[in-house]
Amino acid sequence: MGVLAGIAAAGLVLAGCYSPSLRDCTVSCGSAGDCATGQVCGADGMCASPAVAGRCALVDAGALDGPARHDAGPPDAPPDAARTVRLTVQIMGKGSVTIPGTGGCSSQDPDKGNCVYDVVAGVPLTAQAVPITPTDAFAMWTSMTCVGQGALCQFTPVLATVIAARFGHSDVHRAL
Repeated sequence: MGVLAGIAAAGLVLAGCYSPSLRDCTVSCGSAGDCATGQVCGADGMCASPAVAGRCALVDAGALDGPARHDAGPPDAPPDAARTVRLTVQIMGKGSVTIPGTGGCSSQDPDKGNCVYDVVAGVPLTAQAVPITPTDAFAMWTSMTCVGQGALCQFTPVLATVIAARFGHSDVHRAL
């Protein structure tokens, strides 16, 4: 009976250590100890993989219907196929945003500064905000992805991502 009791006790101990995988952006946290193995507590107070942490507000709710997929393409794609994610560029004021290798978006385009691109997930990108006229100036990025960065924003989209730039009137006057 002692051997069976030992096996049962070991089973209980192992069961206590079991931690199922949790999808990114589904559990709130106050510290890393609140999150599953491989996840961190992001600045937004949500558990997520390090690549997603702090950006859970940008996750499309539909993406949470199934298991999180950060390293694979569509279910029917070959394993080495590149997965794409949606990148939305929004412009407020008179300006443009260019992303080398992806495209440019301008407030003067027919889409009025609301552009959508499909980009390869996990590939670093750089967006540059450029005013259209000398009296307009880049004010700031208003999206979490680029907040705090200057006119050049470096980011790596792993999920659907939004970058938003605000331009405003410059108080700089040129002497004639």
